[in-house]
Amino acid sequence: MTIIVNKTKLSRFGQIHDYRGTVDKCWNFAYNFAMERGSRILLLLLVSQQILGAINPDGIFHDPGDIFYVNPQSGDIRLKAERGNIESAYVIIGTESVMMNIAYQDTDFDYYAVQLNTFETTLSYRFFLTHGSDSLMLPPEGAFRPASPPLMIPNWAAGKVYYSICVDGFYNGDTLNDPPDVNEWGAKPNEWLPYGGDLKGLVQRIEYIQSLGADIILLSPLFTATSNHKLNPRDYGNIDPAYGDTNDLKNVIDAIHNIGKKVILSTVLTHTGNDFPAFTDIVTKGDASRYIDWYRIQSLPSDPTGFKYRSWRSDMRFPMFNLRNRQLQSYLIGFVDYWAHFGCDGFYIGETEIDEGFAGRLYAQVKAKYPNSLIISSDYHSRNPHIADGHYRREFSQVMIDYFVNSTITTAEFDSIIHHMLFFNPAQINRSNIIGAVSYSKRIREIADNELLELIYAFLLTFCGSPLMQYGDEVGMTECAPLNWGSFPWSPTRQDRQLLGKLRSLIRIRRENDELQSSNFFTLYVDDVSKVYAYDRGGIIVVLNCSSAQSFVELPAWDGTYSELPSGSKLTAYSQTLKLSIEPMSYRILKREI
Repeated sequence: MTIIVNKTKLSRFGQIHDYRGTVDKCWNFAYNFAMERGSRILLLLLVSQQILGAINPDGIFHDPGDIFYVNPQSGDIRLKAERGNIESAYVIIGTESVMMNIAYQDTDFDYYAVQLNTFETTLSYRFFLTHGSDSLMLPPEGAFRPASPPLMIPNWAAGKVYYSICVDGFYNGDTLNDPPDVNEWGAKPNEWLPYGGDLKGLVQRIEYIQSLGADIILLSPLFTATSNHKLNPRDYGNIDPAYGDTNDLKNVIDAIHNIGKKVILSTVLTHTGNDFPAFTDIVTKGDASRYIDWYRIQSLPSDPTGFKYRSWRSDMRFPMFNLRNRQLQSYLIGFVDYWAHFGCDGFYIGETEIDEGFAGRLYAQVKAKYPNSLIISSDYHSRNPHIADGHYRREFSQVMIDYFVNSTITTAEFDSIIHHMLFFNPAQINRSNIIGAVSYSKRIREIADNELLELIYAFLLTFCGSPLMQYGDEVGMTECAPLNWGSFPWSPTRQDRQLLGKLRSLIRIRRENDELQSSNFFTLYVDDVSKVYAYDRGGIIVVLNCSSAQSFVELPAWDGTYSELPSGSKLTAYSQTLKLSIEPMSYRILKREI
């Protein structure tokens, strides 16, 4: 619960206080504090603000139990205030004071923040706020202590590169298990018609997977289903025979681990196929079915209006689970535990909104047994970070397309969206959120030419989070049908080898530079006219020119020498300014030499 700082809410910290009646007490505390610490800056600030002004205590917000406000692992402490309600804010820790800065603003609030070194959950802290002649100590007595449980994302997952593989379309390693209606390899995708790819095919192409350089392999669903994509599962307990069996899965996991990479299994826990036994039982028995509460039923087959239920993508072939049902929760968590035994490193658990109660229960139980596993959820916005280690930010995919491809948002708007997304997520989750230019129905190469595609990947592979690449995108695949991403073109003559080389280079740059795997992000330059965007990742500067004209820019930068990656050519910054030119539809990546 958010702690609204007013006379009633603060009674939990001691007796009820009327702040406007205790201005002198706060002022005296601050004055004595400044004198004792010899803080001339704070003392001058206090003296200079002996003017009219008043703080509205109802407009100050801080909750030590919310990781948004206090995040020990990242060292963040924050305070939210109504716009203009305060003029300065300090965090007081023991006998030390640290000035807070406005880190984010919206139409209604100023968000003050300070970043310290990582601290313990035993830390005690207070806030001292001023506005004109008014001042406020928060809490008035005692101190805050972080109350949110630690959020520990597995280190191996932070800022890493994903390669997403739909098993059916990657490689056919065993033609004997092909389904009877298999499509010809290389033919145009035809609805959900399969190509015959299988788990043995992944093992046989493991050298290619290694050569690409990605850190984590995201496998599409493997469960028995009527489709080639297996997003409509019929049975959570078995691998589809067209893909292989559990021995094949174990061989794939071992092969990926042997080349130093991790494996995430996509397990669709938000919906099933319409042939799932529990769902067909409802179709047959109606409200007499024991599974009636497993799905989000709106009307039964016997209803005059017909059988209606919530479905994924508004497609009746994907009935959605009611994940609030405790029996269903236990059923699904049991299968997650079963598949974890095969040695995978984590799970992607859904394609739509996920009930927080279910997600929290699954997260707690999996982490208790496999503390170093990774749980990735769908793009669901929640203030509770302890339901997943990260999210697949599919909404941001459209933002990137709108900026880079459609040009329907300006550079300033793009920058604003980025800062909002980063600010309102814990730094740990910002590093593990998956971002990619991937959709359910189109390949990015279908709508973006090579120059634009290289720009998109230059951004993805230098931005915060965990960038994702869909199999085949790296070689310029274009053909795609809804939920069917086609078959990988293994012949070099059908591949865009230049694009593949550029993306391998970008992946290598990311892997070799820890700065690009951090949560640091600072905007340096935004130009809506020239469509040039530049940002600093904590020592690495990235400049993107999305226009058809060359641009000359001057960036704020530390003085010194910068090496261009990967060429190694040098630039020098003087007087805290880095001057450079950038060709049309291109990018530059510059690393400061220490």
